[in-house]
Amino acid sequence: MIKEEDIQNIRRQADIADIISHYIDVQKNGRNYKAVCPFHDDHDPSLSISREKQIYKCFVCGSGGNIFTFVQKYENVSFAEAVYRVAEWIGYPLERQAFEKKEVVDPFVKERRVLDEYTNFLTYELASIEGQRAHSYLLSRQFSKELIDRFQIGYAPEKEASMHFFKAKKFEAEALEKAGLVNAGRVIFSERITIPIHDQNGKITGYTARRLSDEDDRPKYINTANTPLYNKSRLIFNYHRVKSIARKSGYAILCEGAMDVLGLEKAEIHEGLACLGTAMSDEQLNMLEKLRVPIRVWYDQDQAGKKATYHFGKLAMVHGIPFTIVKNEKGKDPDEIFCQYGQEEVRRSVESTIPYVEFLFSYLPDVYNLSNYEEKKQFANEIKDVVLTLSDPIEQRMFFEQLKSITGFDFLPMLTQPATSKRKDRQTKKQTCYIPLLTDGRKKAESYALFSMLHSKQASKRFKEEIGFFKEEKYRSLSLYIYEYYRTKDVMDENELLLLLEDEQLQNELVSLMEIDDSLYSEEAFEDCLWKIKECAISEQIELLNHEISLLLDPLKKVEFAMKKKRLIEARNEIRHRKEG
Repeated sequence: MIKEEDIQNIRRQADIADIISHYIDVQKNGRNYKAVCPFHDDHDPSLSISREKQIYKCFVCGSGGNIFTFVQKYENVSFAEAVYRVAEWIGYPLERQAFEKKEVVDPFVKERRVLDEYTNFLTYELASIEGQRAHSYLLSRQFSKELIDRFQIGYAPEKEASMHFFKAKKFEAEALEKAGLVNAGRVIFSERITIPIHDQNGKITGYTARRLSDEDDRPKYINTANTPLYNKSRLIFNYHRVKSIARKSGYAILCEGAMDVLGLEKAEIHEGLACLGTAMSDEQLNMLEKLRVPIRVWYDQDQAGKKATYHFGKLAMVHGIPFTIVKNEKGKDPDEIFCQYGQEEVRRSVESTIPYVEFLFSYLPDVYNLSNYEEKKQFANEIKDVVLTLSDPIEQRMFFEQLKSITGFDFLPMLTQPATSKRKDRQTKKQTCYIPLLTDGRKKAESYALFSMLHSKQASKRFKEEIGFFKEEKYRSLSLYIYEYYRTKDVMDENELLLLLEDEQLQNELVSLMEIDDSLYSEEAFEDCLWKIKECAISEQIELLNHEISLLLDPLKKVEFAMKKKRLIEARNEIRHRKEG
């Protein structure tokens, strides 16, 4: 382990602009520096480097951090290795052996060797006389040699041939079992086209295998069963290739199966991913989130595919993953569209997308009986909740009007009303106190509250006592680090706090707060933030009560809930009068 004292000394002695200039071209830009960001496909300098605060921030891809995180990310090394390299640049005496890690031994070396060599065997078999039928099938589906080679597509021959190969290689029976190639002495894959499945680091973990004929009564596809290396819930097909491609193109396409991804590849579209099924696990959602690009969902158009699209949308919203739905007018998967209509039609389909709420308008009428009042109300409330997440007020109004025409329920009054001229005058006067941002709601208020906590231990204490928690998950996580920091210290060192954060998203968020001009902090602005958050919290409680009241049948319960709502409205009005007074 590197001593904390050494890390802080290196950070203070190093100059971030000088160190970054060792890797990329850096140009002076007023008090700061600018550069072409190396972490996305940047053409105009969008990376800002602050020598004063010793941080960098890209205002396009959002990447940010300090001197160590830049080296760590640029060179793809550990934090300790990044510290050592910065120490070398500035001539700081740091003994390397103090933190070098012992080499980690992979416990599945044998299984990985089995999978690698079996994959080579399968690709060889595809080019053999025995694999001619499989090869002809691929050619009929317009697979190019380049595509076959790049994805290591192969052919699993008769079971006896695979078993002969295993014996010739002297593979251990246990390794074959753990690799998912043999079960109880029987070969798993035979007379099928094979497509290797890789983990996010590009190592083969198993296979998806297709039968050669649709007249074959065997299952169309079989996948490797769960093994120590292959766990379907932790894998996304083609992720290891797409994770760098998507950052350049700015999006990824999520399909159901590997063949869908290959259909996109035929059309020279390289952003395709497949979840190897329709159910999404938390691990897979986290992997998609790490791509930090919008997802275009292209699932099958059958009822199962639409249901999977619906459930993915709900989960993606919880995880904060931006996404749209491919408007598949042909009703076919990418491979079928390519074979029947050609490359341009696949490209048109990829570019033709609709928002999730538009998909819900077409899907949910098959889920709810709109002739039944209670179900119609559930339908309306479900769409209303999604509409309220939209950031564009024009879109919100459009979809609420559409919802009203279908159900009769009018949610338009819920949209934020224009501010009064009196309120606008007051906001203009307080511009230097950062108050104008508060009109955007709770999120902006929470952002400024977090900014205030970085500047004042007392502000941190007040927020914790009066509010208790942040609604925004990333703010909530970052606040826990701030509370813990102030537990032993009275004054915040933001760069020191940055070193404590391991999550890249939290690092980027903190850097964004550090970018704000320190002079914008004021106790008055922080006070207004607290009241804004309290007002928003009460409004959310009122909205929840409205929903519960709409579902109640008992008139006495309705009266009880209405009284609760009345008290909350009075409390909210008191806050508003205080702010405007």
